Amino acid sequence: MNELDIIKIISKNLSYSDGVEKGIGDDCAVFKFENQHLVVTTDMMFKSTHFPDILTPFQIGMRLVTANVSDIAAMCAKPLGMVISMGFDSPDKKFIDELSKGIDYISKEYECPIAGGDTNKAPELTLSGTAFGITDNPIYRGGIIGEDICITGDVGKVACALKILEMKDNGILGNFEFKKTISEFPKIIEKLAEPRARVKEGLLLNKIITSCCDISDGLSKDLNYTGNFEINSKKLLNSVSTDVVEFCEKFDMDLLNTVLNSGEEFELLFTTADFKRAGEKLQDVNSVTKIGKVEESGKTVDGNSIKSEGYVHKW
Repeated sequence: MNELDIIKIISKNLSYSDGVEKGIGDDCAVFKFENQHLVVTTDMMFKSTHFPDILTPFQIGMRLVTANVSDIAAMCAKPLGMVISMGFDSPDKKFIDELSKGIDYISKEYECPIAGGDTNKAPELTLSGTAFGITDNPIYRGGIIGEDICITGDVGKVACALKILEMKDNGILGNFEFKKTISEFPKIIEKLAEPRARVKEGLLLNKIITSCCDISDGLSKDLNYTGNFEINSKKLLNSVSTDVVEFCEKFDMDLLNTVLNSGEEFELLFTTADFKRAGEKLQDVNSVTKIGKVEESGKTVDGNSIKSEGYVHKW
């Protein structure tokens, strides 16, 4: 089974009250309160699957908060706060101190205070955050046919960073080569270790865009949330940073495949009928690239059907 199978089973057994405007199936659950909407998300992380050994406790704390706040940003909402539950197999005072400092540091950047949580014993480090946000206009998934599909920033760095770690684990890179590669591509490692949720971008894009999600599982999977689509690879690759291009050339990686399947980038993937205005809104904050269009049928890149290879939890 995979996570989608499990969600289907759970979903058919759940019912919602009138106050729930959006349940399972988007970046956040949405509750309607008069003229405002409360958006809520939760994300669980484990040491064995979510935190590469290269990460410091400070960075682990940052990543936990960012992953949750990114879902709030995808709804184009303003963060209100978070609660965090922590499970430890063998608590270490220094680790917990640095972890909590990382959580505090990034929560201040997002103006998303940590309001409480829970602690418990666990087989391995287990962290679960629940974030809350507010908006008068939540932006859901699902684009309108004919609209432009766009992304903020650039994608591909995280896949390259994970490739570095994979080559080290497989013995392709020794300690010297590993450290040299990291120093040669610092921004690539930084995107893995200290990603940022696009909160400002989401708030600025509200009222301009018609659908949005964050790029957490990779474009090839997350594009499905826009509906049917046609992606122009040339436009997409024009957004890619120079270091990703150089990395793929150096290690013989297919650039397009890397960009399409790089997860946990936390950039925004959105649709709009006014690309020009979206670009103007973000000109002082982040870059915006038009990569394709929402179509009546098909899920293609340059006319060729695309296989969704993004990340899916499996059992």
